[in-house]
Amino acid sequence: MSHTIVHASPRSPMWLFEENYRLLQQLLPEMEAGGDRYVLMAEEGQQQALEILILERCAYTTMLELNKPFFIDGVWLPDLSMQLRVYHDAQVVEVAAYQGCHRIPARYQVDGVGRYLRDEKRQINLLLHELLRYCQRNDYREQRQPNCSSI
Repeated sequence: MSHTIVHASPRSPMWLFEENYRLLQQLLPEMEAGGDRYVLMAEEGQQQALEILILERCAYTTMLELNKPFFIDGVWLPDLSMQLRVYHDAQVVEVAAYQGCHRIPARYQVDGVGRYLRDEKRQINLLLHELLRYCQRNDYREQRQPNCSSI
């Protein structure tokens, strides 16, 4: 990553994962009720949609894929793509994959030479946090998709 998010906090190490769970639940309260695809957009419709796909549902966890396109100053940037593991029993969310990179190592597994930065996993979870806060501040809500079933 070329940009480092600096966040100094005396909070517990799990605050980020817990806060991401809380923000995700506020944005998508019906996630556990059912449905496999959700599209969230701002009321004004000027921001691009946030698409959430349910990949897997288990007793205590849900695997999501989150996609967000970016159109800035007339230029399309690469979509942001993350896979999230939601732990409902512990009420935490963790980024499992980011931009096609799976199994992002934890800090203690990075040897300093390789493709990952020492705090890469934390930076990606902070990016998720910033995205969820952005969606909350801009009043993103689920947009009902028309049912396209054929007869």
